[in-house]
Amino acid sequence: MQTPILMIHGMCCTGDVWAHFRKFFETRGAKVYTPTLCPSERVSISARPPRALRDLSLSDYVRHLEDEVERIEQETGRVPAVIGHSMGGLLAQALAERNRVRAAVFISPAAPGGIHTPLTRVFWNAVLLANRFGFRQPMIRPNSRTVLAMVLNALPKAERLAAFEAMVWESGRVFEEFANYPIDETKVKIPVLTVAGTRDRLIAAALVRLTAKKYESVGGDFLEYSDHGHWLYAEPGWETPAKEIYEWLERALERSSVPALSERPRAHA
Repeated sequence: MQTPILMIHGMCCTGDVWAHFRKFFETRGAKVYTPTLCPSERVSISARPPRALRDLSLSDYVRHLEDEVERIEQETGRVPAVIGHSMGGLLAQALAERNRVRAAVFISPAAPGGIHTPLTRVFWNAVLLANRFGFRQPMIRPNSRTVLAMVLNALPKAERLAAFEAMVWESGRVFEEFANYPIDETKVKIPVLTVAGTRDRLIAAALVRLTAKKYESVGGDFLEYSDHGHWLYAEPGWETPAKEIYEWLERALERSSVPALSERPRAHA
């Protein structure tokens, strides 16, 4: 594959989570980039986070990624494709909306504004109400019990603790913005694929299907894996979705084109 691939991690994670997918793609000739968002602020959970973390927003992350896309294009001479997971799936949607990339894959993505199941609607209303009364959590340290039960449930037990301990602090403002981050699918002019894991307890497959339905009108595709949960890229059998996502990208890139960097206006979120 000649098109470079930008892989975007999720909340409380770093680019290291893509180790399996990165190796899989690189052995097939792809140039892969797995940056960690704002690493100076999003520090290890074993460290004390800087105060600046609380000011980070999703728009900051989008700007970070737009800079990364430009760097990749300048380095390779090619516009990258993007694969995003969880929060990274929402950020990948933002890049797709801006047509900054040639194709986009959203794995267990955080849902864009307006997409809710009854359960998530109640959850976000409760979060926003709590914030209104001053109970906002400015910086978030992942909770081991929640992560082990909701995020890593399909990962072998022997691997779960290491995955948790590799996590980082996250911005509470970013988490709050998940409630209603708008994406206009009518602006998406590139091929997109949405991927769900049936065993996902954090971003349920039912919610991911609704996100996929949003993109049906612009030709978006959908895959669901019954044996996988939220940590799809490292769970047993990860090779199957990696292979099918790679093959989808190969087909998608044959029909995709975006303007060169010099022809595109810069429009930060």
